[in-house]
Amino acid sequence: MRAEKRVVTNLTFLDRLINSPLDKQRRLVVVIILFIGAIASSLALWLEIIVHDANIVDLVFLPIMTVLFGTMGILLLKNPEWRQTIERIAFASLALYALFMLIYQLRVTVPRQHTFSEVMFWYPMLYLAAFLLHRRATAMRTALIIWLLTLLIGIFFTPYNLLLQANDASAINSLIQFYISSVAYILLLYAFSRIEEGYAETRALAYIDYLTQLPNRRYGESMLVQLLQQAREYKTTFSTVMIDLDGFKRVNDRFGHDVGDRVLKRCALLIQRYLPRGARVIRWGGEEFLVVLPEHDERQAYLVAEEIRFGLENSPHEGVGVVLASFGVAGLKGGDTLDELIMRADRAMYRAKKLGGNRVVAASTLSSVAEP
Repeated sequence: MRAEKRVVTNLTFLDRLINSPLDKQRRLVVVIILFIGAIASSLALWLEIIVHDANIVDLVFLPIMTVLFGTMGILLLKNPEWRQTIERIAFASLALYALFMLIYQLRVTVPRQHTFSEVMFWYPMLYLAAFLLHRRATAMRTALIIWLLTLLIGIFFTPYNLLLQANDASAINSLIQFYISSVAYILLLYAFSRIEEGYAETRALAYIDYLTQLPNRRYGESMLVQLLQQAREYKTTFSTVMIDLDGFKRVNDRFGHDVGDRVLKRCALLIQRYLPRGARVIRWGGEEFLVVLPEHDERQAYLVAEEIRFGLENSPHEGVGVVLASFGVAGLKGGDTLDELIMRADRAMYRAKKLGGNRVVAASTLSSVAEP
C-alpha cells in the first residue's frame, strides 16, 4: 500500500513530464477555442438582435464573453504560462452564463414552452469541461458544486404554480429529466476518469524507479528524445550531467544492501534539492543518476553540477558518513545524437573518477580521442 501511495503522488509529476512537449499544442488549441468562442458569442448576439429575440442574459453575457474570450486568446499567445489561469477564467465565465441562463429558462421559457430551449442542451458540457481541466477529485467537487447550485436555482426560481398545474406535466417532466440526466453525466464522467487514472497509475509504474521513486531510464530516454526534437525544431538547447557515486560498492559490502538502498534514496533526494526549476534527475542504473537540464548550456550545467557535488560532500549519511560522487557534464552540440550526448557525459564522468572522484569534468575539456 505504501508503494502504491508513492506511485500516486508521482502521477502529477510524471504527467507534467510526459505532457510537457504537448503544452504548445494544447495552448494553440485553447487559443483557437477562445477565438471561436469570441466569434460565436458576437454572432449569437447579432442574430438575436436582428430577429428581436434577445433575452436579458444574452444581452449582458454575450458582449462580455466576446471581449473576454478574445482578450484571453491574445494574452495566451503572448504569455503561455498563463494557460491554466485563463482556462479557469473561461470555465468560470461559462458556468456563470449557464447558471443565469438556467434562471431565465425557469422563469420565462419553461412556463411558456413547457420545456427548455435548445441552449440548455449544452449545459452538460460544463461537467465535461470540469473533468477535462482538473484531476478526478477536484473535477468531481467542481461538478457537484455546479449541480447543487443548479438544484438550488431550481428550488428557488421554478414557479410553484407550474408544479401544481396538471396540464404542465411536460414541463415538470423536463425539469426532472434535466436534473437526473445531469447526475448521470457526472457519474459517467467520474467512472471514465477513474479508468483513465488507473491507466495513468499503470503507466507510472512502468516509468518510476521503485527504490528511489525517480523516473527510470526508460522514461529518461523517452524524455531525451522529446527534448532533442524540441531543440532541433525551436533551436533550444539542453545539457546532461552523468553522476556516479564514488565507492558505492564498499558501502554495500561493509554495511549491507539495506543500508546501501537507504543511501541511494537519500542521494536521490539530495540531488533533487539542488536542481533548478525545470531540471529532472533520472535513476539511470545502479548507483548512476542522469540530470537533464533544459535551457542550460554546458557552462551553466557545470555550475549546477558543482552545487550538487558540494551538497553531497557536506551531507553525511547516518552510520555511513559522506558519500561522494563523480560528475560528467555534456551540453548539446549541433548534429548531436542522443547516444553521442550521453557518451560524452559518460566519458567526462569516468575522467572525473580517474582524477580521484568528487569532482566535475566538462566534456568540452576532453580531447575528442580521450579514452574513458
